[in-house]
Amino acid sequence: MKDGLIVYLAGGAELPEDFDPVPAARALGASADRVEMVAPAQGFFTVEDAWHFLYTRGCGRISLMVATATGGEGLKALGPAVRLCG
Repeated sequence: MKDGLIVYLAGGAELPEDFDPVPAARALGASADRVEMVAPAQGFFTVEDAWHFLYTRGCGRISLMVATATGGEGLKALGPAVRLCG
C-alpha cells in the first residue's frame, strides 16, 4: 500500500515553477510515496481533487499537511500531518 501526502500551501506565496515537492516534504519529516500540492498557481486547486488523484493512483494512506513557502525552495509546516484516510 502506497502512502500519499497532500501539501496545502497557505499564505499566498509563490513557488518556483520547477519546484519538486517530494524533497521539500521529506525535509519537513513526512515520508510518502507520492506528494501533491494544493496551491493557486501550482498543483491542484482543492484538497478533494488532490485526494481523489492520489486515491486513484493506489495510495491507501493519505495525509494532509498545511505549510507556507519559505524564501526559496523550502516549506515550513504550520502543524503536523493529519491522516485523511487509511
